[in-house]
Amino acid sequence: MARKNYSDIKRGKYRHYKQREYELIDIVHHSETEEPLVLYRTLYGNYDLWVRPFEMFFEQILVNGRKTPRFEYVGKQTTILEMGLKHLLPSQWMIVDEDSPVFLRHKLEQKQKRPSQIYQALPTSKEAQDEFKYLLEKHLITDHRFHRINAGKLTNPKFDLDLNYSEADLWSTSLWVQEDICLLEEIENKYVLTAASVCSPSNWDLPSKIGKPVSEIHKPVPGYRDQMSDKVDRLMSNLKTDRPVQRLNWSIQPNGDLYWKTGSSDHEKIEQKNYWRVERQTLFRMPETKAIVFGIRVFLHSFSVMSKFEGFNDSIAAIMESLPAEQSVYKNLL
Repeated sequence: MARKNYSDIKRGKYRHYKQREYELIDIVHHSETEEPLVLYRTLYGNYDLWVRPFEMFFEQILVNGRKTPRFEYVGKQTTILEMGLKHLLPSQWMIVDEDSPVFLRHKLEQKQKRPSQIYQALPTSKEAQDEFKYLLEKHLITDHRFHRINAGKLTNPKFDLDLNYSEADLWSTSLWVQEDICLLEEIENKYVLTAASVCSPSNWDLPSKIGKPVSEIHKPVPGYRDQMSDKVDRLMSNLKTDRPVQRLNWSIQPNGDLYWKTGSSDHEKIEQKNYWRVERQTLFRMPETKAIVFGIRVFLHSFSVMSKFEGFNDSIAAIMESLPAEQSVYKNLL
């Protein structure tokens, strides 16, 4: 018997009759009975994946004597304020590839040029910094073929990395990886930035962020308070030690500098060419201190290269049409 075609079922955001939101990903089938099932994700908590019988997902139920959909289609997300979280295998926590030496040189260069702009740490973050060093070392040795040698160093011959192991502060440990690293600790029921090594920011001023809660750090993001603040707070409160997550964030910048702040180009003269900036952002809760490690790995691609891919220019045009003006400005589309 041929399966029914479910291509007309709308993928996207649905709201449960109890008002929580979910993302319908696809229609799948039971391997034995071929019963149609809805594969969907919670848009809160740990963004877990679930399946539910198709008929149950789309059925009408009685609520206060009135028929209402169990799940009602809300629509596709068209603003930048979509978390887009995915579960992350612990073995994929950090990226180690051929660009590692480039990022190491970049971090050391930034430390010389603007030390207070790229590294800050509160004295109270010492335990979290120590735990991060321990966990990162274990991860690099187990999952990325690093070796610890007697002279207080970590080494990875494949990428010609020879890293100082003796110091435990976040700055020294952050040199082991390409990611920028922020430590967030719960203080008075709010997650506060207590330490950060951020060498590749996007119009970000670290000295004004250190010691501030996440909600205040994100004040410049259009619509964050109304649309995202509560969701982010719930995510951080519910993040489990064995369930790291990742998301991708994007923007456009007028040059290829990793450290990008308006008016701060590292070159005296630079040709203005748009670059597509993508940040791979990860959230990982440490088991002892319960601090959250927020990692940011930056990728930059010039528009001159990206425009060669079929559909890229049309996609940019569609995004510019759909985003509200203030979000287009925030993403440097205008």
